[in-house]
Amino acid sequence: MLGGLFALPAGGLPKFIWLSAVFSVFNTVQCMVAPLGMSRRIYSQQPHQVTPLTSHMFAAWTALSAVLRYQCAFNMGNEVLYDITFWSYVIAGTHFVSEIVVYKTSKIPGPVLSTFCVAITSILWMIKDRDIYIK
Repeated sequence: MLGGLFALPAGGLPKFIWLSAVFSVFNTVQCMVAPLGMSRRIYSQQPHQVTPLTSHMFAAWTALSAVLRYQCAFNMGNEVLYDITFWSYVIAGTHFVSEIVVYKTSKIPGPVLSTFCVAITSILWMIKDRDIYIK
């Protein structure tokens, strides 16, 4: 599994998705080790709603996202994996937009901005380059 670590497909998108997977692993560890730290910063408008349990659930989702992104980065031609990874970014982006606009638990500027930017960049880039990787 790690043997292909340096064999990413050509192009910037696989590298970006791989980097996103790496950051997702760090975020997962952070949510498990210090569950109230970053989560309360992201949901800064309603920090009392952040509990160790919600942070651990967020860590589980983020770990799943990291696995998807890692696998997609090395298997860009796999249409199902590509699409599932794409939709994981859509779900993440939608989550953060709803937290900002609907639930008002986050705000821009703030830590949520970087996560939102990764989701939007990934969505747009994956739409733009889909025909390059999916034949």
